[in-house]
Amino acid sequence: MLIVADENIPQVKKAFGEFGEVKLFHGRSITKKDVIDADVLLVRSITRVDKDLLEGTNVKFVATATIGTDHIDKDYLNKAGIRFADAAGCNAYSVAEYVVSAITEIFFRTGRPFQGSALGIVGYGNIGTKVDSFAKALGVDTILNDPPLKRETGDSKFKSLEEALNCDIITFHVPLNKGGMDNTVHLLNEENIKIINDGSLLINSSRGAVVDNQELKKALIKNKRFNAVLDVWENEPAIDRELLDITDIATPHIAGYSYEGKLNSTLFIYNKFCEYSGVEKKWKPEYLQLEDNIIMPRKTENNVELMKNILNNIYDINDDSLKLKEGLKLSDEQFPRYFDDLRKNYRIRREFFNYKVDGSSLTGEQIEMLKSLRFEII
Repeated sequence: MLIVADENIPQVKKAFGEFGEVKLFHGRSITKKDVIDADVLLVRSITRVDKDLLEGTNVKFVATATIGTDHIDKDYLNKAGIRFADAAGCNAYSVAEYVVSAITEIFFRTGRPFQGSALGIVGYGNIGTKVDSFAKALGVDTILNDPPLKRETGDSKFKSLEEALNCDIITFHVPLNKGGMDNTVHLLNEENIKIINDGSLLINSSRGAVVDNQELKKALIKNKRFNAVLDVWENEPAIDRELLDITDIATPHIAGYSYEGKLNSTLFIYNKFCEYSGVEKKWKPEYLQLEDNIIMPRKTENNVELMKNILNNIYDINDDSLKLKEGLKLSDEQFPRYFDDLRKNYRIRREFFNYKVDGSSLTGEQIEMLKSLRFEII
């Protein structure tokens, strides 16, 4: 069996090596010539999988080690009798922790408290539900928007997009649906971007085209009245560098790139391949042990300052933003490779549950907050 895989899927050779030969390629450069004799194709979001790539090949199983599937022509795969699997949910905690980090950083800069703020969560799936839980742990109220779930459940907790956009913080966690009743391409656009209130915080870590990047840029240039945090961009990796320059926090599509999230992506598609093949699941990821994982926070009654202090020991989102903005010095030709290299060589970022926090200087309320964020209290 020949397995063609994106070279940046972690431990993919160890996971799939038991089934046959594993050939690795850069995700953006995989061609029909590469997969013509392959039985299995394993990709990430940067590889377009459709009829042009697969027609006439031996491929019978395709998996993407990502939660998004807009790069996959699922209708073609179904018609061609090719089994498909994704890794939905693999990095949900990673993205939720990214959102917490972004909110903490912007609120720390602007001197705002968590308490009394409202967060509009657009999309209530694997990630949105975890963001909701984390927000409540911080003391932030939530407004939920998910039209498909609203139709399915009839639950009154799901509000309109306009109500979500009217919140102090707005975060997107939707798939990229191109057309139809639940179209999400330019879900935030020229018309409804006006709803965002002065002083609000906009976060997009879903898909770049969910936010109309040109309209966002116009709004920020015309009147910088709200903060913007972008992890995803239209036309990656050749993103709009004028928008990059004026975004408060800008990262190279790494919200879901925690160490655990990456390894989970491989485990998810491995398990689905085993189910498809009818073989026993034997492989487990090899996790690096985290040695320096005890945090002793400074005593403070300000929970934003407490979270900022803790996150400085774990994941300072500013580091990722500064690295991406260093690319502004490069030429238009050089920047796309720089963007991809930041993703390919991304540092090890561990999720909150790996860390122990000394609770001796904390209030009972703060201890409960951190426990709800999956920290261990000692």
